[in-house]
Amino acid sequence: MKEKLENILKEAQQLSHHIKNSEDLENFRVKFLGRQGLLSEIIKNIKDLPQEQRRELGSYFNFVKSEIQKIYDEKKEIILKPKTEYFDPYHPGEKIDAGRINLITKEFNIIREIFSKLNFNIEIGNEIVNEYENFDSLNIPPNHPSRDLWDTFWITKDLKNKNLLLRTHTSAHQVELLKKYKIPCRFVVLGKVFRHEATDQRHEIQFHQIEGVSVGQNSNISELKSVLSYFFENYFNKKLDILFRSSYFPFTEPSFEIDIECIFCNKKGCNVCKFSKFIEVAGAGMIHPFVLKQAGIDYEKNFGYAFGLGFERLVMLKYNINDIRYFHSGDLRFINQF
Repeated sequence: MKEKLENILKEAQQLSHHIKNSEDLENFRVKFLGRQGLLSEIIKNIKDLPQEQRRELGSYFNFVKSEIQKIYDEKKEIILKPKTEYFDPYHPGEKIDAGRINLITKEFNIIREIFSKLNFNIEIGNEIVNEYENFDSLNIPPNHPSRDLWDTFWITKDLKNKNLLLRTHTSAHQVELLKKYKIPCRFVVLGKVFRHEATDQRHEIQFHQIEGVSVGQNSNISELKSVLSYFFENYFNKKLDILFRSSYFPFTEPSFEIDIECIFCNKKGCNVCKFSKFIEVAGAGMIHPFVLKQAGIDYEKNFGYAFGLGFERLVMLKYNINDIRYFHSGDLRFINQF
């Protein structure tokens, strides 16, 4: 019997080195100190021994039990004791790279602020629109040849049996927002548009547009020119000459291409402007009566102008970036510059 107690103590001492967590600790307790543990089996047998042997073995039993209990208590204190981390205020810490605002977001915020000062409401719009919003409401019916200008990503038909697509221009929200606001109104739509075309330094499948609209009895070309002059002067931080060239868009009449003087050569001629002294940056015009009619606006009493700016085009000019694909490349060599 005494030999059994010695073996139990040795086993407990050996197992104590393998107690690493609370689960191991509980298994140790159950095996040696539990009601059905090894020591409980010994105490049952001691009761049946003669008094002399019972006294001798009882004394040794108590010693073994106290040693095992001591092992358990020591391990319990170590495992269940709350862990405190030592902090050395004088030890140099690890450098954490701070995040920064992406160039696209940064420039969008600047543009929002400029147009807000001109009392334009800022809108974002949905990137998925239907065929009516993107084409039909803008005087571009199904068989109109100008639809070929937009390489459209068609999606599917919705529950109302309308063809859905990724918007090809932010003009898709003109009628929707004209119905939302009371006349007179001014708003700018900022957002991403999509076109299925080959990518190169100047073309990308996804890019951003800035659509400006003003409708009221006094909205005219003179006001349009003053708004654009104010915007370009504040965005590029210099006063720039603006050139209006006659053009064609189905949703404006008359229509114009907008050029600004080259910010790199100050109208002296360079490779960027191809020695023309001006750079094309936008399209604009007076809103076509058809579009105003779609919005339920009396086009005989009210007039409107609209302009569209290529966002990446402006940023590329401002920072002299020569490839539009950098904006969505995720290349840290490009991103960290700004």
